[in-house]
Parts: sequence; C-alpha cells; structure tokens
Amino acid sequence: MATPGAAKAKEKALPRSATIKIRNQAPHPSGKVEVAPWIGRIHFVNQDKKEYRLRFFKPDTEPLKGIDILIPAKGRVTVGIKTGDEYHFGVYPSKGDVAALGKGGGPIIN
Repeated sequence: MATPGAAKAKEKALPRSATIKIRNQAPHPSGKVEVAPWIGRIHFVNQDKKEYRLRFFKPDTEPLKGIDILIPAKGRVTVGIKTGDEYHFGVYPSKGDVAALGKGGGPIIN
C-alpha cells in the first residue's frame, strides 16, 4: 500500500507530456501512455498525408460509443487529461464509418 508521500512522488514523477505519432494509420507507441493529471498533455502527431479520425472511448465500451476528433494530414491534436481518466483510442479513416479499418492503442491515463 502506498503512503501519501509515495503517491505524491509518483504523481510528480509522471511526465508532463507524451507524443503518439501516427504513421500508415498506426499509432506509435500503441500501448499504455501515462501523463500527470491536470497538467499532462498527450500530443497526437499525424505523419501521413491524409487526415484521420481519432476515436476516444472508455474501457469496456464499444468504440462506436466514443467521441471522434479530426486530425489533419501532417497535423497534430493535443488532449489534456484529468485525475482518474482512462481512454482507449483508435485511428480511423476520416470518411465513412468503417470501424473494422481502425488501428487502436491505449490506454491513455494519468
């Protein structure tokens, strides 16, 4: 069991930001990414020449129940995270609703 001092030390040790690069529609890294709550930012950088939808959804829910954010070709999107947040994400084509073509990652947590 962690003591309050150890919990504060862990919180301070978390990075203020992390970058997830998208290349060929695949996120790198695609596994767990953790940043400090409230001040932490996750930057998604699209290295492809086409736009995608980033779909964020809670664990144990269907991806179609999530929220989509457009990331432009060669563009970037920054997402903030608060205490207790945990999301999975997918990278989908910007047109149509072909969920089977998405490549996912996560979770992103604080």
